[in-house]
Amino acid sequence: MGKLRYGRIAYVNVAPVETAFDVGAVAREVEVFGAVPTELNAAMSEGRIDAGAISAAHYLAHRDRFAPLADLCIAADGPVRTVLFVSPKPPALLGESTIAVTSHSASGRALLAALLSGFRDVRPRYEIVDDALAAARAGFPALVIGDDALVARAELPAAQIHDLGEAWRAWTGLPFVFAIWAVRRDVLAEQPLRVAALTDALIAARAWGEANREAVIDAAIAQRPYHRGLYQDYFSRLSYRLDERAGQGLERFSTLFMPQDDTYVAR
Repeated sequence: MGKLRYGRIAYVNVAPVETAFDVGAVAREVEVFGAVPTELNAAMSEGRIDAGAISAAHYLAHRDRFAPLADLCIAADGPVRTVLFVSPKPPALLGESTIAVTSHSASGRALLAALLSGFRDVRPRYEIVDDALAAARAGFPALVIGDDALVARAELPAAQIHDLGEAWRAWTGLPFVFAIWAVRRDVLAEQPLRVAALTDALIAARAWGEANREAVIDAAIAQRPYHRGLYQDYFSRLSYRLDERAGQGLERFSTLFMPQDDTYVAR
């Protein structure tokens, strides 16, 4: 058997875990494949990667096939900054508007659908687009995630921007889990020692990132140049541990959405 095939999210939000590997502070014996979350979801389901970070929605929909890697996740207990609903109309007045949604995030799409389901007479249509940021810039309601959300927050009127992490916290009082580090259960059964070594390396990398925050910010700036204060604020809002409250938020989310042909909609 060769090295484990590992999926890395192609956004700066994984820098607090991944930077340790990039700078050689922690080693791991894997082949790394970088992609946006939905591409990693598909790769895990199709057996093209063995382990890595995937959307929380995809993990919940396939818990029979995936096992978590320790308590590694990406969660936010309040504003997350990089999962935004941008709309010139207030959410309660959307009616049957069409919302441009990125194809890159299963969890973000499911969260938006769950949050909007709480508004009476709001039954939007969702259109998957290649460039949700361009749709938002053109004045259409849009879900913008990842590094593009940092651009949207800087460019677009604050009154049009709705942070979905903040909205979830206001609704449920709980953190929202956006991504989970997981492994395919068949790989865990066949290669337990390699999976254990990868898990240990990820935990060590997370600890290094916590102890070396300025180096993490340097790496984020190198990947996506923004001012240092933005990243200091951004990373302070994220947690990479699935603690008790984050676990409660994850389970609450699982009661509010249902998988449907590899998309995720509110119950």
